[in-house]
Amino acid sequence: MSPRLSRRDFVSGMAMAAGALQLSPLEAVARGLLPGTALGPDYYPPALTGIRGSHAGSFEVAHALAREGHRFPIPREQSESTYDLVVVGGGISGLSAAKFFLDRQPQGRILVLDNHDDFGGHARRNELDVDGRTLIGYGGSQTIDTPSAYSTVARQLLQDIGVEIDRFYDYYDQAFFSRRGMGPGIYFDKPTFGSRALTPDVLESAELTPLEREAAVRAMPIPAADQDAFIALLAGGVDYLAGRSTREKTVLLRNISYLGFLEQYAGMPESVRETIRDSFLPMVGVGWEAASAWEALQYGFPGTAGLGIVSSIKHDEPYIHHFPDGNASIARLLVRKLIPDAMPGHTMEDLVTARANYAALDRGESPVRIRLNSTAVNARNTADGKGVDVTYVCRGSAYRVRAKHVVMACYNGIIPHLCPELPDAQAEAIRYATKVPFVVGSFALRNWRAFADAGYFRLYSPGDVMFKYVRLDFPVSLGNYRYAQDPDEPIVVTAWYCPTQRGLDTRDQYRAGRARLLQLSYRDFESDIFRHFDGMLGQHGFDADRDIAAITLNRWPHGYAYEFEGIGVPAEYGRYSGPHIAGRARLGRISIANSDSEAYAYADGAIDAAHRAVNEQLAL
Repeated sequence: MSPRLSRRDFVSGMAMAAGALQLSPLEAVARGLLPGTALGPDYYPPALTGIRGSHAGSFEVAHALAREGHRFPIPREQSESTYDLVVVGGGISGLSAAKFFLDRQPQGRILVLDNHDDFGGHARRNELDVDGRTLIGYGGSQTIDTPSAYSTVARQLLQDIGVEIDRFYDYYDQAFFSRRGMGPGIYFDKPTFGSRALTPDVLESAELTPLEREAAVRAMPIPAADQDAFIALLAGGVDYLAGRSTREKTVLLRNISYLGFLEQYAGMPESVRETIRDSFLPMVGVGWEAASAWEALQYGFPGTAGLGIVSSIKHDEPYIHHFPDGNASIARLLVRKLIPDAMPGHTMEDLVTARANYAALDRGESPVRIRLNSTAVNARNTADGKGVDVTYVCRGSAYRVRAKHVVMACYNGIIPHLCPELPDAQAEAIRYATKVPFVVGSFALRNWRAFADAGYFRLYSPGDVMFKYVRLDFPVSLGNYRYAQDPDEPIVVTAWYCPTQRGLDTRDQYRAGRARLLQLSYRDFESDIFRHFDGMLGQHGFDADRDIAAITLNRWPHGYAYEFEGIGVPAEYGRYSGPHIAGRARLGRISIANSDSEAYAYADGAIDAAHRAVNEQLAL
């Protein structure tokens, strides 16, 4: 723990020793840093800061299994009476599977196992204290994106748990920043570009006039001739692939990087390419040197509009369906439905500030139990074909439970190591994909005056910084939770880091990035954050030592589901066609449900996968 924030090392108001914020709650209990038992009344993971997400204590057992080939002993005795369903993974997919099963078998007994110290998977809630005021942020899964396109099943689940989609039009203030004259910007750092500059983001230029776009480019610290080239690119209207058929253009765009396209066909100089390189990291997790020009066309990036190919992506619905804690509220609403005592309240409004009762998650009398800090290490169909034995490790000890059905709603890549019966061809199909690694940072600021004075609510940094995207939290006021209306009020800034490694293709970058994430310490991140913010906003009065009150880093080495990003990916691969279809095949009384199995990194993908898996099992 850095001395800079050591004075703020608090969990639920309990002072913790230096360094404790990098511990899992189980470790904190073991060291006497938290009172009571592991899931006692003081157990409250959302309030932990430091490195969260894939925290210390959540991945070591799985790594021993998958990386080191360790085989854990299977206990001879069954630790509990047989469950109707065991779900491995307590994210949105796993919790949805429990809900779908309970809908069909109301008397069913269900156990949900999760290796993390909190439920929700990537849908993670962050609570940060600023001088006695609690701010809420999201640590992963962000928003109910385009709910009108959800399947009937996914829309019905949201309705069943109490999500009323239309209310977000009242709760999300869509004009909040425009009323204040704030827009997206680009920060050029001095170490990379020779001088600092803050300019409007010309890559998000829908509201900029041609003159404003040109002025923004002229303010960039790049050579004048390069500015001319950039202005011409942004003006559009040029078919850089003139003379080719639509089919020829499509094949070329799929098999060249966007940066390669800009260099070879649009003639863009290096400084322009470097400015654009990392502008799509939150979506694809790599720079444009490893993402295709076809993807750039789909999202309307400069130089593609004149090619005469219409994007298949529609943007008809506003991006507003957002809880203050992101899709953690979906997970919390599912828990409320499954274990009412664990989540007080009755509406999506009172959910926002409700404090979960973690002690109620795993009670013997409850028909549904959620067991945290528990890593599955083996799942095998019984000899008679009527059940599945699941072995898991909790607090260093192995336990075995039996279920009539099992849904694997965990990280897909671990399943070949968990299920020894899995056919080699199916395991190979699962291995085709690899997760997109990233870190979502929730930074609590004492005020956002510097952002307001600069005139930007979101900043992209193409230079030598870790968190290349930072933005003021979404302007949502819901229930008793109120968004910071005044620039002198505390606020959450969300930041995005992807551990890219140039020179590798997309999937190899993801693998290398995953390893890098686990090597970085909290201090590595914090020092970069303070340097970045002081350089970016110091001229507007920002002082990182004074103004940053708390930092939570949600580290996800196994983050987004792979959606066939990259260069040269077969055109037919997508959500409904690809290796993941073979990879998710039922294995006796074991079915697979996770966003990986849908090749679709969105909440509705996780929900749809859960429904499919439960249907597979109940059809037996």
